[in-house]
Amino acid sequence: MRQPASFAVRPLPALALALTLLCGFAPAAHAQASLTYVQGTEIDTLDPAVSRSTPSQIVISHLFSRLVAWDGPGFNKIVPDLAESWSVSPDGKLWTFKLRQGVKFHDGTPLDAAAVKFNLDRIRSAELGSPNRAYYAAVDAVEAPETHVVTISTKEPSPTLLEILTEEWSAISSPTAIKKHGRAYGRNPVGTGPYVFKSWVPNERAEITRNPDYFGDAGKPERLVFRPVPENAARLIELQTGNADVAANIAPELTAEFKGNDKIELVQAPSAFQVFFELNVTKPPFDNVQMRKAVNLAIDRQAIVDKILLGYGRVPTSPFPEGTQGRRSLAAHKYDPDEARRLITAAFPNGYPDVVTMWTPSGRYTKDRATAEAVQGYLNAVGIKTDFKVWEWASYQKELYRSEIGKGTGKGSNGANMWLLGTGIPNADIRLRRKLSSGDPSNLTGYSNPVVDGLLAKAAREMNYDKRMETYGEIQRVVWEVAPNTIPLFDQVQLIGQRKGVKGLDIYSDEIVEFHHATSGR
Repeated sequence: MRQPASFAVRPLPALALALTLLCGFAPAAHAQASLTYVQGTEIDTLDPAVSRSTPSQIVISHLFSRLVAWDGPGFNKIVPDLAESWSVSPDGKLWTFKLRQGVKFHDGTPLDAAAVKFNLDRIRSAELGSPNRAYYAAVDAVEAPETHVVTISTKEPSPTLLEILTEEWSAISSPTAIKKHGRAYGRNPVGTGPYVFKSWVPNERAEITRNPDYFGDAGKPERLVFRPVPENAARLIELQTGNADVAANIAPELTAEFKGNDKIELVQAPSAFQVFFELNVTKPPFDNVQMRKAVNLAIDRQAIVDKILLGYGRVPTSPFPEGTQGRRSLAAHKYDPDEARRLITAAFPNGYPDVVTMWTPSGRYTKDRATAEAVQGYLNAVGIKTDFKVWEWASYQKELYRSEIGKGTGKGSNGANMWLLGTGIPNADIRLRRKLSSGDPSNLTGYSNPVVDGLLAKAAREMNYDKRMETYGEIQRVVWEVAPNTIPLFDQVQLIGQRKGVKGLDIYSDEIVEFHHATSGR
């Protein structure tokens, strides 16, 4: 749960990182029976340590707490959550967290230092194979010197540790439940958050209920229901008929349905998401940098924004969307199909003889399939033959990471030459590291550059915020100029539909939506 309190750190930029619908929170005493949220894709796991998809993390954020959290959608402060206070040694290598007392997991297990150590050791273990393991590489040891005191020692100063601990994957689970359910824990989650897991029927619905023993402010809705509805029009119908209170990813062509409607309304929220194609740079044709540059030149991004997104998006001018932490503004990639053809001919005088395999999800990002189909057309137009496969999101995630999950090899061995993804992580270090760092489990492309690795390492140990952001800016410049493994397509805008009367949603720029403070108005 991301919740307010009072420990100030250097803020992330608020421009693209803040929106709370402050249309007036309903009084705490007014109980709300239920609130239903429909999103385009299914959740894949409710085990925080191995989660990587936003649809899953939205549910996770209601079930769990972390040591520390962000104060709200503005990402302005890191505040206490399970840790009521913390301190860091003068050398920046020993962090001490004092835990809240009297907190229990939903199964009655006490929250203590041993439980925190168990969780942090688990996510760092090779045995679990968490895709998030690499972000704890700086951690040397986690200890529990007292019942309610946890220490984290790092190999070198780690200025981003607190931000890592705010992530959903750093949530603290019940050790009792993990030991009981083993590999099935992701379907039987137990946390300390404001809501308790009730049920999950795959491809139908997940339900959670208010935790009467939550240590913070009680959630307003008594029950939250999360339902996957892949079809854009179907999500709108669910909203119009009252079967849903809030709907994610409203398609641009459906926005007109909200005009003059006295039952539903459209919320346009800031987003840190950028949608892109990743390229497998370990095998032809994209092991050749000229072919990667050719793809970059072949795509008319302005046409995608204007004709497919209907203006609800932006042409990227950086690896980071506007307002994202550490963003360096650069020039947009130009559209030059003639130059793309020249580069292809230089690399393959007789033309590239094989077919490029393209993958895309459908319903995960705004107009993802339509955008991928447009890119296919642009590539075919410059002489790159393609085939095309559309995936349901949960299967897509599994297939992308099938061969390499947890191995840290960073090899693009999932069977495709290029695949469409997006990321909205506001943390500059994590955002760059997971796509560019050699051997990171989330680096599926096989990209490896000692210069970039060195800059990432330099930034990770730089305690001065401004100097650290300067280094992240240099990394952005390097990768933007050479198109190493990612072809940016558009910066996304969040389009969320809700019934009129719904108030108090917390909508974050990383697309986490929290309903803890929400009222349905029913």
